Amino acid sequence: MKLLTKTTLYIATLSLFLFFIMGIVFFQFLKNMSLSELDRELTGIKEVVDEIFPHFLGGQLYGLPGVDSISIQPAWPGIEPGDRFGDTLMFDTKSNQFRTFRYLQFQSEHGGDLYVVKLFKSTMPADKLVERVTLMMTMMVILFLAGIFFLNKFIFANLWKDFFDALEKLKQFDTVKEPVKLGEPDIEEFMDLKKVLERMTFRLSSDYKELREYTDHTTHELQTPLAVIRTKTELLMQSKNLGLNEMQLIQSINSSADHLSRLNNTLALITRIENRQFTGRKEINLGNLLDDHLEKLHELVVIRGIQVDRIYTEKDLTFIMDQGLADVLITNLLKNAIVHNVDGGGILIEIDTDRFVICNEGAPLSFNEHELFKRFSRDIRKTGNFGLGLSLVKKICDYYGFKISYEYQQQQHRFTVVLP
Repeated sequence: MKLLTKTTLYIATLSLFLFFIMGIVFFQFLKNMSLSELDRELTGIKEVVDEIFPHFLGGQLYGLPGVDSISIQPAWPGIEPGDRFGDTLMFDTKSNQFRTFRYLQFQSEHGGDLYVVKLFKSTMPADKLVERVTLMMTMMVILFLAGIFFLNKFIFANLWKDFFDALEKLKQFDTVKEPVKLGEPDIEEFMDLKKVLERMTFRLSSDYKELREYTDHTTHELQTPLAVIRTKTELLMQSKNLGLNEMQLIQSINSSADHLSRLNNTLALITRIENRQFTGRKEINLGNLLDDHLEKLHELVVIRGIQVDRIYTEKDLTFIMDQGLADVLITNLLKNAIVHNVDGGGILIEIDTDRFVICNEGAPLSFNEHELFKRFSRDIRKTGNFGLGLSLVKKICDYYGFKISYEYQQQQHRFTVVLP
């Protein structure tokens, strides 16, 4: 969820909660005010009733302006003296339905007799007034919240504009490019952020360039002494004056030099991929590429007695990438399936609509599968490899946006590459 959306939601939620509480308080306040006003009116009418009470008893008056109904009954024993207000439900002949009425009960004496008088006044006008005021306030709250929402969005977007600009430039930042250059914000905190980001990206870019130069120079300089060592050892191995022990030592030196040379080349290739130095792109047919490399590895497959099965559901599946990296990707996956297979085992190659799968039989990994694509992660039961093949495969997949996954099921190692 975006910062602007989350902030707006927080403000809207808090505002709704506060307005809900305030709405309840406001409603009760209006209700109490309306009841107080009714009580005041009934009290005023009571004074009039006290003055003209004999006329009611004489039957000369049947109603009184300001009240809806009057009840006069002889006082019964045990009734408490004094005025008492209350609410009751009565049938309203005007609307033909039951409604709430406010009443005032008091005692009045005439001719030595004590009477209980009740004045009734409908609460409907007051209730309608409260409802209308509450509805009006609710509409005002809704409009206010809508205004707050859009106003906050507008103000927030303008206040945080420099932040979002910096974030967008950081997304596009690449160590191979120039350091990030930001604008001049007018907010002190964003100015501090600008200085920190520019200093950080400058340091990252500078360190990356130095490391890249160091790696390139080291890789290049190692090639010459390694080539010399291999050449000299090969010349020594051709000499007739060496004994068996000397020949074995020289062969060991030559093997180590060859091992170091291949390691150097692999690390150099990984570095070039990380530096995004492969810009060549062409359309490659996946089925043809797999068949070509299987043909090149045919002798190794035959020696191990491995059975290769191919299921090409999508025969014409193509993808765009550098030809050299495509060769490295497929070669490493196929070699991995052959080297880590069992003698007389099987390899299954599948091509689907947007992916290809390479499966091979073999024992479970001797290390955690989450470390499979890390550098120098290798099976200790196998010798002669660097543990860089699958790391190189992962780098190539990440470079082109492919998704590679691994799983081990039913004594089979399964590598799946999903093409974008």
